[in-house]
Amino acid sequence: MDLFLSTYSGLFLSAFISFFVVVDPFGTSAVFVSLTKNMAAAEKRRIAVKAMLIAISLIVVFSLLGQWVLNHMNVSLDAFRIAGGLLLFVTAFRMIMGFHDQDQLESEETVYKDKSAIAVFPLSIPLLAGPGVLTAALMFVTTAETVAGYSIVLGAAVLMQFIALGSLLSAAYLAKFFGETGNSIIARVMGILLAGMAVQFIADGYKSLMLSL
Repeated sequence: MDLFLSTYSGLFLSAFISFFVVVDPFGTSAVFVSLTKNMAAAEKRRIAVKAMLIAISLIVVFSLLGQWVLNHMNVSLDAFRIAGGLLLFVTAFRMIMGFHDQDQLESEETVYKDKSAIAVFPLSIPLLAGPGVLTAALMFVTTAETVAGYSIVLGAAVLMQFIALGSLLSAAYLAKFFGETGNSIIARVMGILLAGMAVQFIADGYKSLMLSL
């Protein structure tokens, strides 16, 4: 029993931290404030809930069907780990360099100005359930190998989305509390942590890939 709790508590913690770092709920809330600043409170809540539900659906579907897709494409899990690590590293690099800062998102050239369907884009994709989140979810699910493990990983993902929803609903207060400088610092610290995780994914995948040759 103790071994079971130790194994799955470690899995839950690893998955949750990974999702938290990639989603960056506080940074996402700052983006949400910018995108919905001229909307009524009820409309903001509707968009936030819709974005969360879409994100959860994407994560669950990709987690359950992702490996099947890989098998049909003749892509090994180790190769996917390496590719996923590289993708997570790119996400981390963009966070560190400030590609998701508000001034970037509000530039005249960006499509983020289209507010007609912001619950889907950019809130669900790429902020709440972008490539980094989907990649991490699939890698943790395939590592879990058991139904209990699947449930733990998906539970961590769903919990993270509810925390993100809380951040969106409290976005105005969080933005004032952290300020632009605080949000920028948080995003970059999260990016550094994510970069470390990405390198570990790459190293693990490369090691397993070399042993299988």
